[in-house]
Amino acid sequence: MSERTRRTPKVSVLMTTHNRAPFIPEAVESVLRQTLRDFELVIVDDGSDESTRAMLRAYALADDRIELIEQDNAGIFAAANRGLAACRSPLVARLDSDDAAEPERLEEQVGFMGAPANRGVVCCGSFMKLIDGRGRFLTVEAKPTADRAIQEDLLRGHCAIGHPSSIIRRAALEKIGGYDSAFTSAGDLDVFLRLGEVGRLANVSAPLTRYRLHAASVSERKGREQRANCRRACESAWARRGETRPFEGHTRWRPGADRASRLSYTLQYGWWAWKSGELGTSASYGLDAVRLAPWRKEAWMLWLKSRWGWGPSPAEVADSLKLEARGLTVAAAKLAEAVRAARAEGRAAA
Repeated sequence: MSERTRRTPKVSVLMTTHNRAPFIPEAVESVLRQTLRDFELVIVDDGSDESTRAMLRAYALADDRIELIEQDNAGIFAAANRGLAACRSPLVARLDSDDAAEPERLEEQVGFMGAPANRGVVCCGSFMKLIDGRGRFLTVEAKPTADRAIQEDLLRGHCAIGHPSSIIRRAALEKIGGYDSAFTSAGDLDVFLRLGEVGRLANVSAPLTRYRLHAASVSERKGREQRANCRRACESAWARRGETRPFEGHTRWRPGADRASRLSYTLQYGWWAWKSGELGTSASYGLDAVRLAPWRKEAWMLWLKSRWGWGPSPAEVADSLKLEARGLTVAAAKLAEAVRAARAEGRAAA
């Protein structure tokens, strides 16, 4: 009889995935490196490609705490319900396959849920470290910690608990019927709203999860769909509770396909990194911004501040911009000279 069959672990970690091979090693290994060792990791492969599936099978063979469930693609929330049925612990910690957990995450959250004062808490999240597609740190996203503030944010359409940072009492999740698989997105907002109707919600004020922002995670079309689903989840909660709120919608963290959107988010990520002291990352985003829109002073300012550490003096910025303007003037003069020469050549040929 295997270790997994004999024992009920302190916590079940539930992960669903669909074609996330580049990120799976970091996600899975972040669970295997937890300071709390008494866990099981239930992974539902929701119809992934062969490279992803082979990687997951190798992990499951190497560690008997991992239970791998393979199924045809049915959607993230149907996959979550399939995994929930296999979880054996009274506590279920969620983690997405493109995110990662800090080493002390399970120990801190299991301890929080086990405290006598928190017996009425059915779901607990945490602050999150936001990272980019290359795993570079950008900033820490704080969350409200008190039930009332969390519920108020949820009812307005903001996901006040990060889904990959959440730990949920399995009995409460089963009581509300699990995830609504009719949602193609925003099912986490819906489940948190319903959990908030059977118990208290909380967040630990420590960044215990690394949440990845990358272009492949949500497209521009998916962003609009997600907002519509957020509204649907809120309207259902308002109807159940007999109250209404102004709908504000979720905070969008990812750019669309248009240049203006990509520039806006490049600048946002760059300034987050700069304020966090990640000057190399900030400079990289500054250079990306300059390439996207070399005529925008905001792009140059981010790059210049990142290259000069805490930022150049106003005089240094002015000198740099003068040099750039001088270079552009020289380039423009050369272009004009080439145009005149081409026109003269054309007239001579005629």
